[in-house]
Amino acid sequence: MVERVPAGIGNLGYRQRSPNWLAVGLVAAGIVLLAVLYRLVAPSGADRNDPGLLARAPAATATTAPTTASTTPPSTTSPAAAEGVKLVLRYLAPSWTVVEADGKVVFRGTPSASEQRTFRADRLIKLTLGNAGGVQLTVNGHKVGLAGNSGSILHRTFKPGAPPAGQ
Repeated sequence: MVERVPAGIGNLGYRQRSPNWLAVGLVAAGIVLLAVLYRLVAPSGADRNDPGLLARAPAATATTAPTTASTTPPSTTSPAAAEGVKLVLRYLAPSWTVVEADGKVVFRGTPSASEQRTFRADRLIKLTLGNAGGVQLTVNGHKVGLAGNSGSILHRTFKPGAPPAGQ
C-alpha cells in the first residue's frame, strides 16, 4: 500500500516569487556609486601600497632633502665629505621605498619602473627598499648596481665620503 502526499502539502501553499528587480537595480547602483566615490578619495598610486599610510599624519613629501647653506668654513677633507652624501635610485621595477635624510623622512612611496630619484643629505641617508632587486643604486657618484635580490627587503645607511659597500 502506497500513500500519497496530499497535493497541498508539497509547497505548503507558497507560490514561488520572482526577484524584486527594483531592489536588485538599487543595490547594483549603490555598489557602482560606492566604487566611483572610492576612486575619487583613494590614495594615489605612490601611496597605495604604503603600509604606514594610516599611521602617519598628512604631510607633504619631497623627492630631495632640503639643502641648507653651510655656515662652517670649508674643510680640508675629501670633496665628497664636504658635499655630503648623494644617492640616486633608478627603478627597474616598482619598489616600496623610504628615504631618511639627516633624520627626516624625505620620501615614502612606490615609484614605478623607469623612474629615477635623487636624494642629498649633509650627514646621513637611510634607505629602505621593499624590492631591492628592482632598484639600481649610485652613491656619491659610484655605481653600486642592484641593491639586492628581487623581492628582498633592504635596510642600508650611506655617509659622506664613505665608499659604498662592494667597491
